[in-house]
Amino acid sequence: MKATAFALLLALALMTIFNVKCATCPQQVDCSKYKKLPPGKEGICYEIYAPICGSDGETYPNDCFFCHEVQ
Repeated sequence: MKATAFALLLALALMTIFNVKCATCPQQVDCSKYKKLPPGKEGICYEIYAPICGSDGETYPNDCFFCHEVQ
């Protein structure tokens, strides 16, 4: 029981830390290198984790996912 409570508390703390980091480090992303897709088509993105904080407060896995979402 204590281990479960500790794991949940640790997960909550880590989520909070990463959200605060995202909010304090604004970045500008250049989406010109990603082709705009027609509605309903999904882009293919690389799976490298380099988080990007969007202006909507969402954290995206990398600039490719962000650009395909906002275009």
